[in-house]
Amino acid sequence: MKYIDVFNGDADGICALHQLRLHEPRPDARLLSGVKRDIALLEQVTEVRDTALTVLDISLDKNRGSLDKILAADAGNTVFYADHHYAGELPDSERLTAHIDPQPLICTSLIINQLLEGKHALWAVAGAFG
Repeated sequence: MKYIDVFNGDADGICALHQLRLHEPRPDARLLSGVKRDIALLEQVTEVRDTALTVLDISLDKNRGSLDKILAADAGNTVFYADHHYAGELPDSERLTAHIDPQPLICTSLIINQLLEGKHALWAVAGAFG
């Protein structure tokens, strides 16, 4: 299994990923990021197979077409997706685990903090206010 971590290059995306990798290290994961407003990042990973992708702090709605290709039945990929932006309707796929919360007082780092039960809360605060 290959691993790719795709994340927004701002404090929220970076700190969300850092929390996850403190909890579950993946030193062999390929990192894919962009500057703060470069959010169509999944376009760069549509030709992957048998890969576990972690996608953080980029709009699912803006990456829907690429996500659908990644989740194609024959590719064998899985996607963990956490974000606080508008997502629209989520793809219906057993290969997708999505934690989307577009409420105005939440960010991706806080979503990850909730999932990890506060284990790395200082990083969530850094992501929220960074």
